[in-house]
Amino acid sequence: MESIQPYLDYFSANPQWALIIIFLIAFGEALLIIGLFVPSTAVLVGAGMLVGTGHLEFWPVFAATALGCILGDQVSYWAGRMFGDRLKQLWPLNKYQSLVMKGEEFVRNHGGKSIALGRFVPGVKAVVPGIVGMLGMNQPFFIAVNVSSGLFWAIAHILPGMLLGHGLALAGDVSGRLVIVILVLLVLLGVIGWLTRLLAAGLLSPFTQRVLSNVSRWLKTLGSRPFHRLGRRIAPGHPSSARLLSFGLLAFVCLGLLLNLLYGISHRDSASSIDLSVRTLMLELRNAPGDELMVALTMLGDWWVLLAMCAVMMLWLAVRRAWPAVFGIAAAIIAQIILTSIMKMAVARPRPPGLDPSAFDTMGSFPSGYAAFSTLAFGLLAVIAGQALGRWSRATLLSFVCMIVVTIAFSRVYLGAHWLSDVLGGIMLALIPVAALAFVLEAYPVRRLMPLRFISVALATLVIAWSADLMFTHEGRAERYAKINPVEQFSLAAWRDGAWKQAPARRIDLTGRREDIFVAQWIGPLERLRDVTAAGGYVPHDTWGWSEALNYFDPSASFDRVPPRPLLHEGLRAKLTALRQDPADAGRRYVLRVYRSADSVDAGGGTRLPVYLVSLMLEQNQPRFGLYTMPKTSPVPEDVAADLLAKLRAAGSDVQPAGEPPLAVILAQPQG
Repeated sequence: MESIQPYLDYFSANPQWALIIIFLIAFGEALLIIGLFVPSTAVLVGAGMLVGTGHLEFWPVFAATALGCILGDQVSYWAGRMFGDRLKQLWPLNKYQSLVMKGEEFVRNHGGKSIALGRFVPGVKAVVPGIVGMLGMNQPFFIAVNVSSGLFWAIAHILPGMLLGHGLALAGDVSGRLVIVILVLLVLLGVIGWLTRLLAAGLLSPFTQRVLSNVSRWLKTLGSRPFHRLGRRIAPGHPSSARLLSFGLLAFVCLGLLLNLLYGISHRDSASSIDLSVRTLMLELRNAPGDELMVALTMLGDWWVLLAMCAVMMLWLAVRRAWPAVFGIAAAIIAQIILTSIMKMAVARPRPPGLDPSAFDTMGSFPSGYAAFSTLAFGLLAVIAGQALGRWSRATLLSFVCMIVVTIAFSRVYLGAHWLSDVLGGIMLALIPVAALAFVLEAYPVRRLMPLRFISVALATLVIAWSADLMFTHEGRAERYAKINPVEQFSLAAWRDGAWKQAPARRIDLTGRREDIFVAQWIGPLERLRDVTAAGGYVPHDTWGWSEALNYFDPSASFDRVPPRPLLHEGLRAKLTALRQDPADAGRRYVLRVYRSADSVDAGGGTRLPVYLVSLMLEQNQPRFGLYTMPKTSPVPEDVAADLLAKLRAAGSDVQPAGEPPLAVILAQPQG
């Protein structure tokens, strides 16, 4: 949080720079052809997020966005009026004749509505204003539609970001680091999605046409009939030429990158500096709510979940007798499993430190099986369905698929199950058979695929299998990926003599601030502490989860339905949370939280007792802005704390009766 807070503070103090950037992005997005290469959606949704988190004001951001897109369309319209039909022969439109033709057809089909509709249609939105100007549309009519649709377009881009910003503000109350994790993932997905869509839609076709033409001529000069046939097929005029070139380049580039990764890993004694830097960053970002989210996301890449989706895809294709595609999927899966296993055993790379090694296979971490199989499964879905879709629909599907794969890969790096190079190697390895199957499908296309139904059935199977996986195995998987913290051991005598003072006296939040006081240290079994506090009226509350947290978004929810805040100590969640209702006020409760410290005490006879830190706080119901509720915390009255300490002392014995601040150190299992 500290790393980006200075930038957020700067934009808050100097909003004019943020508004200039927003205006330029909205303006550039509306210019002829140039708008194709401007990532306006990601930037403007991000601006809305800053509004939602309170770093920017709504009306200036809305005005900058609306003014930028309106003026950009107006400039494009004037260019069309000024040059007329000659506009199509000028750069850069002369490089995108097919897009211009598509835009002209769109204008003819929708007339004046094309100005408003075109803002939301990928591709044609960058040429429609120029085309309507070229066709001589009336200036006052264009201004009226341009302004009205521009205002709506600005709202449509800012509002989702505002809602997301409100959600991040709520997440910030739960965990500051969770906000950073979500922001990093969203930015990564936005960039990947934009680049993938840009490439898959053929927007760089002016550059690829020259490559296709040169390669085609070279193949035809080789004199061999197969090469001559291949040269004709990849000639710029052939409908599949661009796809074949893309698949070939993809396989070639992935193979080169994979070999480069293999060479670097095999000639290096330790992880690369990039691997270590990313690993350090992820360790800094780890937090309990983020861990739960990332475990759920990484389970999206579980083998049996993805195999279920692939099996349904094969069944769908078998019903349509698309046997080349069926056998291609089966061959790709088998090859993937064999190659991944061989490479894992050959490289035998240790996993990143910090997790329990016994919870993972012993073959090694390179390449990541999760990244490889998720890339393969979703890549197969994209190439099979994509052959039956139009250019922009295919680009959207591929962008969506890439974002899912990146999400799973990100979760593996975040959880520390793999190095960054492991997931990159897995992705590169899987893309090679995906490209090979895409080549095969160009020669043996699937007939009567019904791509939208095919995609829907495959994704529905994925969601059902994933939901079942979460229901039955999420808790165990969370323990598997739990971060191991080093434990320092002390003798009971050393602890009595003052070693107990090294444990924190206050809870330390994720930004390093010292918050509520620990009223006691409990040395002994957690189960006994649970029994003692339960006898004192504290009801355990161990069911905090994302579904229960939805009650935070209901400002009218009764306080007994609102879960206690999942406050963290040094990035770790409480091992025990228990509630005691204030009998005099339904809107107040006492919340006991118990955290595992990094210390243990040797009580003799080989008995090692963990040290737990006990916090007791008062929570009061506090709905905020009519949007959500977040309990307000404050110290408990002295008599409530004294009552709890008396019960703890009765269950054990004082090692140190008082500290600074007042602290009871309870030995729940005295020696002997």
